[in-house]
This record gives sequence, structure tokens and C-alpha cells, in this order.
Amino acid sequence: MRVTVENIIVVLSLILFEAWFLSGYFSGNPEFEPAIGFLVSLGALFGKDKVKEKLGFGGEKNSHDLALFEEFQQVFPVEPTLRLLKETDFGNSFPKSSIQPLYDFADTWDTVEKEFFNKKLEKERKSLYEAAKELAMEFAKQTVPVGSGDFISVYPDNVRNEGDPRPQHVLDSAKILNDRSSEFTPKYESFVRICKAALKQ
Repeated sequence: MRVTVENIIVVLSLILFEAWFLSGYFSGNPEFEPAIGFLVSLGALFGKDKVKEKLGFGGEKNSHDLALFEEFQQVFPVEPTLRLLKETDFGNSFPKSSIQPLYDFADTWDTVEKEFFNKKLEKERKSLYEAAKELAMEFAKQTVPVGSGDFISVYPDNVRNEGDPRPQHVLDSAKILNDRSSEFTPKYESFVRICKAALKQ
């Protein structure tokens, strides 16, 4: 049994209930409440880990979920991808490499090995994945490579070279990406916070 705050609390409860029961017993006035409390605490001490594992907390399942969350942060990092989505005006061109993690996540995180044991985290992962998939499709639809191909934009080179004001379809594409990105970033941040709270990071 590991020394944790919750284990210390349960052990202290056992000691208090035992002292309460023995005090009544030796005074000739035994009470049943402390005995019941003692048994409940004893059951909690030895049964809580199994209950937590069934719910997706603790043990090997928790290790799997923690490793999966760490992998998520590497595949779809805050820097540079979330910052790009959060701060960029997509009327401007931007590095293709900065948006690539969004595509990677959308392409690879729909398989069984990417599932969390924790039911709440898995529900949140599925929701985030669907949102990321839709956002990735919008970027693929609304942008094209520009320059040497290291950057992408809603404003194609051939249209830019005409020297005219930006056509309405370019403005519309930029607005779509700005709006969709603004809707997505809180979902990402919420998922990260929920994972950290559940996995105690």
C-alpha cells in the first residue's frame, strides 16, 4: 500500500473508530456505530484502488492514460500549433509546419490505441478529435501553398500577383478560418485542463 494522503486519512479514520469502540467497550457501554464505521473504513482502505481502476483511475490504466496524454501534447503541442490557431489572422500567410500537427492529430488519433481508459477523458478526446478533424478539413479546403511552399495562405500567389484588392472569396476564407480556430482553441484548452486534473499533473 502506497503512502498517499487518502490512505493516511483512511488509516486515521480506522484508529479513531477503533478508539471510540474500545472506549465504550471498556466502560461497559459498547456502541455499534464505531464498529460499523471501522468496517466501512477498512473496506475503503482495501477496496478503493479496485474501484478507481474500474472507473479508469490509478494503476496500470492510469499509467496508460498519462502516457497517452503526454503523447498527445507531443503530437499536437501548444507551441507552435495552438498559439498559431489562437493568435493568427489567417488573412496572412503562415508556416505550413506550424499547422502540420493539427493534420497529424486528425489523421492518426481515431484508432483504438489512442483511447483513454478513463471514460470522461475518452469522451473529451472523441469530442476534441471530431472538432480537430473538421478544422483540419477547413484548412485543407481554404488554403494553398505560396512562395516556395513552406508557407500556406488563403491568398494564392496568382491572385496576389494581379495587384488588385483581395477578392471577396479570399476575405471569406480568412473569416472562416479565424472563426473556426477561435471556436476550437477553448476546446483544446479545456481538454488539457481536464486531463491534468484527472491525471494529477
